[in-house]
Amino acid sequence: MVSRITDRIFVPLLGTPKPVFINPTIRIYKDSAWGLASILMMHDDELNHQDEKELSLLIERYELMEAREEATFFDLTEFEALIEHYLIYGKHKRAQTVLLYASELYPESLGLQLRDAQILAGSGKLDHAIPRLLNLLAFEPQNEEIHLTLASLYSQTHQHLKAIRHFRKVMDFCDPETKGELYIDIALEYENLGHWDMAVQMLSEAIAHNPENETALHELSFCLETIGQNDRAIKVFQELIDRHPYSCPAWLGLGNALQRMSAYEKAIQAYEYCLVINEDFSPALFQKAGCLTLLERYHEAVECYLDTIVMDSPQAATYCMMGECMERLENLSEAEGYYRAALDLDQQYADAHIGLGVVFDLRDQSEASIRCMEKAVSLDPSHVDYQLLLGNAHKKAGNFLKAKALYDNALRLSPNNIDVWIEAIDNLQIEGLHTDALALIADATASVAANLRIGFRRFVSLHASSQRKEAFKLFDILLERESTENRELIEYYPEIQEDPDFCMRTSHRRKA
Repeated sequence: MVSRITDRIFVPLLGTPKPVFINPTIRIYKDSAWGLASILMMHDDELNHQDEKELSLLIERYELMEAREEATFFDLTEFEALIEHYLIYGKHKRAQTVLLYASELYPESLGLQLRDAQILAGSGKLDHAIPRLLNLLAFEPQNEEIHLTLASLYSQTHQHLKAIRHFRKVMDFCDPETKGELYIDIALEYENLGHWDMAVQMLSEAIAHNPENETALHELSFCLETIGQNDRAIKVFQELIDRHPYSCPAWLGLGNALQRMSAYEKAIQAYEYCLVINEDFSPALFQKAGCLTLLERYHEAVECYLDTIVMDSPQAATYCMMGECMERLENLSEAEGYYRAALDLDQQYADAHIGLGVVFDLRDQSEASIRCMEKAVSLDPSHVDYQLLLGNAHKKAGNFLKAKALYDNALRLSPNNIDVWIEAIDNLQIEGLHTDALALIADATASVAANLRIGFRRFVSLHASSQRKEAFKLFDILLERESTENRELIEYYPEIQEDPDFCMRTSHRRKA
């Protein structure tokens, strides 16, 4: 049935559990690590070698000059340091003022022209910044900072191939440490392009450079997961562990790959190896808790989640996962407590409102349940599961028109969601609107693959509409499939047991 909580939570309320991993990997676009502030700070370290005290004195001297409206001498390096400082902290107008003053004294400085382009970029004027940077590049074709700034701007404007070209240029002359990071940046651009094999290749190079690079290992896991190569992920991380047996990120990557393959016990072993190496490695503990939840070992899972809270600051998502574990153990008071703890941290956390709504629903407190779920929908109106859960709550309360509106909206958001179709059909059948239900079933069969549950619901509406011949023709076809599904039909439509044709067919099947 419907997933109970969003993708940040491990376990759906009904149906087959599916694992979800830390650092959710539903990503439309990834930024390069070389944002403008990062580039400027790198340049400040390499060029100026000024400690915080020296920089503070420089800023104080400049701002005192401004306040007194006096003229004070600053050399070119000091001007660049001032501009970089103001840019890093987003003070673009102040950076521009320093630049204008500096340019009067050093009009030929290419460094100041670079700062001018960076001020334009920091102010969002990328169309002006990029041409200036390209012009400067003609004078300094091996200027690392210019290439990185251009790569960052091209990445921001979704010109990923151009970004890759400039990152690769820097690799021709940069130091080894920077080269290791650039492999990751190039991989991110390939991910944005959907070129997963190239991304994997670049990340493998980054890991060869530094086997402990957590970003590279996480991205590699993400790429292999995206292209469905979990077997390959297991092999890659196992080989890495063979070479570097004390790499926590490698053990974590192996555990995540095993978890995606539903090898939960083996995944737990991998996470426990992480914790033997580093008992404070909270991502492994968090993932172990997820596996324990999937194995329905809820008490152990809660203990792990509690340990992660001790290691790291409390998170609303963690409290929600603990709440769901307590919910599964039918300890609704503790479940409610954890959901409220999540809301104490973040009143806008929709998952916690949904969790409370489910608790109230289980207590048959319909009004409170609906109120909580409506809050979740208002916070995230495009979340299909929220729409579905709220629709179910309204249906249970007899608010069929409100339920229908929510199911209709959920189907607009996710027309291939079988759970929404089932609940929407049920909503009409409960009211006895079998003509409408048959029309909706026809729409469903045009949108989703053949489904036994929908087939049984079509039988119910045909039978209830006195279309017996067509109903039992369909039933004979359905009987050719798994007989265990007949129990669902009887539970859903118990009056069918009083029909002699139904009894005759099921009796013959049992004898056969």
